[in-house]
Amino acid sequence: MERSLVERIRTFISVGDRYLEKGNLELACDSYLDALYALAVLIAYRDTGRLMPLRELRPFLSVKYPDVGRLIEKYSEMPSFDGLTASALRDEVTTLMGMMSLPSPEE
Repeated sequence: MERSLVERIRTFISVGDRYLEKGNLELACDSYLDALYALAVLIAYRDTGRLMPLRELRPFLSVKYPDVGRLIEKYSEMPSFDGLTASALRDEVTTLMGMMSLPSPEE
């Protein structure tokens, strides 16, 4: 299960990178947000041993991993995205991956 989630995260980042290169900031950020959500699912899975639906995931993160919960709230509530926001979101996701000892998306 973990391997599948890690591959999904890496795929979302890769797709986001392609959109970012083409200048499609909205789709790039959507892909990076999907990567962030998948990371949150992985964090919860590693902690509890089960996959959580979003309605359980957000409260779980806010209590157990508030920094991750704040990241999700911060970026999911943005009305629009620019290049700096897209790059910042990507950096947040890759930093979080590194903190979890996951393979870098650059590999």
